[in-house]
Amino acid sequence: MQKIFPQSKRNLRKLISLAVICVCSTSVVFAADSIDAAIESVRSVGTEGKGFEKAIPAARELQKLPADQLPRVLDGASDVNPIAENWIRGIVFGIAQQSGTPGIKRLQEYVANEQNNPIGRGIALELIRREDASVAEEMLASLLNDPSLAIREMAVEQAIDKAASVSEAEASIGIYRDALTAARHPKQLSRIVEALGQLGDNVTTAGAFSLILDWKSVAPFNNEGGVGYAAAYTPEQQFAKSGTVDLNEKYAGKNGEVTWQDVSGSSDEGLVNLADAYNKEKGAVAYLYAEFESPEAAQAQARLGCINANKVWVNGQEVMATEVYHSGSMLDQYVAPFALKKGKNTVLLKICQNEQEESWAQRWEFQFRITDPTGKGLQSRK
Repeated sequence: MQKIFPQSKRNLRKLISLAVICVCSTSVVFAADSIDAAIESVRSVGTEGKGFEKAIPAARELQKLPADQLPRVLDGASDVNPIAENWIRGIVFGIAQQSGTPGIKRLQEYVANEQNNPIGRGIALELIRREDASVAEEMLASLLNDPSLAIREMAVEQAIDKAASVSEAEASIGIYRDALTAARHPKQLSRIVEALGQLGDNVTTAGAFSLILDWKSVAPFNNEGGVGYAAAYTPEQQFAKSGTVDLNEKYAGKNGEVTWQDVSGSSDEGLVNLADAYNKEKGAVAYLYAEFESPEAAQAQARLGCINANKVWVNGQEVMATEVYHSGSMLDQYVAPFALKKGKNTVLLKICQNEQEESWAQRWEFQFRITDPTGKGLQSRK
């Protein structure tokens, strides 16, 4: 239903190392009928060693390919999971090391063709950067808005470095602003916001990420013993049935009658603090309702940062559910795709607080936004 990403670069580097070690250490002879079959074996790897038995000999044979076959291997990166992506990256770099890198021009052409898959294009640009950093730098200067998220992230990182090296504040701010518009990765966005603040150009996290700040909330409902997560209280039932709620209705809550009230996220971080709104209530459920106007129908993503157990519905459909308490929180912690309708869309959140008394277990809060499939924050049309 939902995805949790992105994976840390540290974990990805470990996976690359594991792939290379496995490829180099095996003595199994690969007898597949075709290069395509070998690529498919690598594409099929997953977590906990899934598919490794076939992928190891396949990768070993693929590394023997001549350099002019690199585009074919790069094509195999289309729509792969992060583990398979890093196997393919290891194979590509292995081919380049053993057979020689194909002409930089050919790799540039592969990157320049946006019809090629975005992951393969990103790996090709990484190889160009390894072979000739100046060529990659020149290319990245014009790729801030590239549809490949991997390439866009490299271009934004280069822009951040450039902005930091510029001594004139106004010029530095201009570069950071361009990077801010292009950035999709939460950590890069946060770094840009911080850097702009240090230069006196105050941009809020809430604004940069297009976080939804204004909500209607009703609480508390009972979550003692964790019963509230699975319980479908009346607002939830109404929303699942009709895709909306009656903001004038009164409900039987945990401690008596409850009604909808306004709650808002902080103007800087966009954090909605339910502990403050409900007097640090423990063992409680809160429902949050918002409306989002879209100028057109489009594919989108719901992105939630929350340290509490949670569920998310959009237009009456559940898109996300995570029963985890106090294990950490960050922007875009949970991501789920959904279809925006043209016009009014409705969102219902269920945020559950448990009864832990430790000091680190007192937070009852969240950040939420709607983005396009690349992670660009969308704003509700007024």
